[in-house]
Amino acid sequence: MNLSQFNIGVSASGIQRSHPGCVRGLEDRAGAVQKSHVGCVALLLLMIISATILPLPTSAASVSSAYGQNAKKIVIPKHAASTLLPVVNQRDILEKHRILADRVLRALPSYCRDHLKNFYVNYEKNPANRGLGGESTMIITGNVPDREFMALVTHECGHVTDLGGLRGRDSAQPTPFADGTTPIYGDDPSMAFYSISWLSPRMMQPNMNDADFVSGYAKSDPFEDFSESFAFYALQKKEFKRLASKNAILKAKYDFMDQVVFGGTEIASSNYKRGKNVPWDVTKLPYVWHAKR
Repeated sequence: MNLSQFNIGVSASGIQRSHPGCVRGLEDRAGAVQKSHVGCVALLLLMIISATILPLPTSAASVSSAYGQNAKKIVIPKHAASTLLPVVNQRDILEKHRILADRVLRALPSYCRDHLKNFYVNYEKNPANRGLGGESTMIITGNVPDREFMALVTHECGHVTDLGGLRGRDSAQPTPFADGTTPIYGDDPSMAFYSISWLSPRMMQPNMNDADFVSGYAKSDPFEDFSESFAFYALQKKEFKRLASKNAILKAKYDFMDQVVFGGTEIASSNYKRGKNVPWDVTKLPYVWHAKR
C-alpha cells in the first residue's frame, strides 16, 4: 500500500510529513516513501505494522536462492569507526551493517549521501517490511543477507536521490505529480524520467507494457519506477543497456540514469539476463559489487 499525508512529528520547522514511495516486505513488496525526518522509534514500528504485504513471485525468490548457493561471500574489511559516514555510524547498528551501508553510500552518486539525514536498521525478527526511503530518511531490515542489504540500500538511495537530491523550484509551474501533498514542479529533473512512462502518479502513458519497466514493482508508480531503475542501473548496468538497445522506453530510462544521475559510473556487474518474464524485484537479482570504498 501507499502511505501518505500523515503527520509524523514536530521539529523547529513545524509538523513534518511522510509521502508515497517505497515499503518493502521481507519476502514481499508494497509502496510507500517517507519524506522528512522520523520522530521516534514508535513511529517506525507503526509504519512497519501499517504496510500491506504483496506476495513475491516464486521466480524471483528462486533466482535469489539459486544464486546464493554459488555466490562468493562478501568480505567486510575492518574500519575505524571514525572513518565511517556519521549518518550510518550509529551505536545501535551492527558494525557490519554500518560498513556495508557506508560502502554503498560512498559508491553511489552523491545525491543520496548528501541528503540522507536519518539511517536506521531494523533488527526485529520477521519484520513486515524490508525497507523504506524518502527525502532524507532510510530504514532497512538487518535480517537479510549482506548482498540483499546492500541492494536494498541502493534502491532506497534511489528515493533519496529522487525526492531529496533532484528538486525543482517553488517558483516553477506545478505538475500533475506530487510527493504526498508536496507539489513536484516543472523544473524538477525527475520530471524528465517520470514522463517517460507516466501521465500522473496513478496513470501510465498509453501503450505501456511490462517490457517497458525494469521490474514488476517499477510499475507501482513513478517513484518506484525511478528507484527500481536506479537500482537496476547500479547493479545490472550491462543488462539494462542490452534491454535498452531493443526497447525505446527502457533506452530513455537508461539514458536518464546514465547521463543525469550516474554519469557513467560503474558500481557492480552481473551475468543476469532477463527472459520473457520481467522480475518483480531488482534487489533479489544476482550481482557482484565492484566499487571500492
